[in-house]
Amino acid sequence: MIQYHKVRQFYDRLLAQSGKSHNLQTTCEQICNNLALRFSVTRAVIALAYGNQWKIILNMDEQGTQYHYPPIPYLEIPSLPAELINLAITQQWPVFHPHNAGQWLLLPLERQSENIGCMLIDFPESADNQHLQSHDFHFLAALLAAELNASMFDSIFLSKFSKERVAEREMKIRQNEQHTLQRQLQALHDISFKLWRADSIDSMLFTAVDEAKQRLNIDRMAIFLFQASNRMKGTYGTDLQGNTVNESNFESDIPDMWFTPHALGQKEYLVVEQNTPLYHDLKQVGFGWSAYISLWDEDTLIGWIACDNLLRGLPLPDHFHQLLKQFGFIVSQHLVRRQAEEKLRKLNGELEQRIAERTHALQRANTKLQKVSREDPLTEVANRRVFDERFIDEWRRADRHQLPLSILIIDIDYFKEYNDSFGHAAGDECLKTIAQTLAQVERRAGALFARYGGEEFVLLLPGQDNRATHYAADKALNAIRRLRLARDPHPEQTTEFVTISIGGATITPSTRYTPDAFFKMADSALYEAKSGGRNQRLIVDILS
Repeated sequence: MIQYHKVRQFYDRLLAQSGKSHNLQTTCEQICNNLALRFSVTRAVIALAYGNQWKIILNMDEQGTQYHYPPIPYLEIPSLPAELINLAITQQWPVFHPHNAGQWLLLPLERQSENIGCMLIDFPESADNQHLQSHDFHFLAALLAAELNASMFDSIFLSKFSKERVAEREMKIRQNEQHTLQRQLQALHDISFKLWRADSIDSMLFTAVDEAKQRLNIDRMAIFLFQASNRMKGTYGTDLQGNTVNESNFESDIPDMWFTPHALGQKEYLVVEQNTPLYHDLKQVGFGWSAYISLWDEDTLIGWIACDNLLRGLPLPDHFHQLLKQFGFIVSQHLVRRQAEEKLRKLNGELEQRIAERTHALQRANTKLQKVSREDPLTEVANRRVFDERFIDEWRRADRHQLPLSILIIDIDYFKEYNDSFGHAAGDECLKTIAQTLAQVERRAGALFARYGGEEFVLLLPGQDNRATHYAADKALNAIRRLRLARDPHPEQTTEFVTISIGGATITPSTRYTPDAFFKMADSALYEAKSGGRNQRLIVDILS
């Protein structure tokens, strides 16, 4: 962005100065002065075709700027590598040519599709110049070519006329052309800045068409982008009334018309045809000039810009060729940059979505794993691990606040015999039914019902005294009795239904007892309940 403003300042100052200059020498010297001011340039050469030879009209070095008229042979400048001139005039676009201390900018000067000369600029190696792009100096080439043409060539070919009349005429032509070029160069700068500020590709394409029509004074313009399978799709274009409209619904095969081989086969940047049929939606609507500007992503053709003079029929000025090429280059660069940004944004979005999905899946898996690790898989109540953790926590809490803590150990009577009679599948169903029933007995906050192992369950009752513990045990006994789960009668048990035995204990923790000792007391109570005939409960109240 800093480099963009530096180039912009260079052109703003140059255009302001060139509007006041009255001859070629002044313009050339202004160009060199501004190159030195903005980019620390100390060497530059302007060569032109003069008398069937390439000669030097301006040479800038450490001693200053020398303007030569008539031009001198380039061999008279020993410090100038002769091969650079030959290389520069073969270029279509400005290019950088590196050397040990920096890089030469080879700037071809084209007028009416013919090479009339070149400018060589030696940019020294520095941090300020390392981000310069060769295409930043297309406008300089256009301006200098216009100045050379106006000041030199026409005056040579028209020398048979009165010098005074030629000078007056050339002055007017030059001023008009220069003012037009200045406005259009400024327009290209402004269009490029608006394209850079556009918030989407769609907005950028609309801006390119709408601004170019107004600022470059073009009747109709449309941008088409290429797709797979030799297809092209419309974006924004101009209707028959000159309005900018959305043409994204237009899609067709790439047409086999006069301009197609120029762009696809010969890879030309701009093709213009005079007195040719003009089309709208591939239907002929008139005659005039038609131009197609290729859009490139490096060596890949990605679309083209079509424009014509259908509405007003004005001729295409010669200097427009260079402007249209530069406009196409600007649109290409912004389009490629935007496509890369949106592709990256899409990839980032997809990556974020995948991360979110994976995170959600991991959370679900962790939740499931945590549930599995803390839940008895058969009965779907808390497992022994959960009970062991909570038992110690509640013991410490009761000890800290001197609150009662109660526990019930529940065992299914004659469960082995039940399994032997009905099978393990029925035994599993019996366990599940009893567990789900007992889990509903005590719903007060803090209570925990868990499977301790085999046919044994535990009910932890924080904050509940001996009376509440008796009540909870009786509820458990009665809940299982109401189930009336049939079983084979046992000689030692008169009932024909499944029953439970419960041993319990209540304590207010102190240093006299440990959690393990407390649990063993409840377990001993269970043993006594079972020894005393089962289907009953025995609760021990431990005095602290």
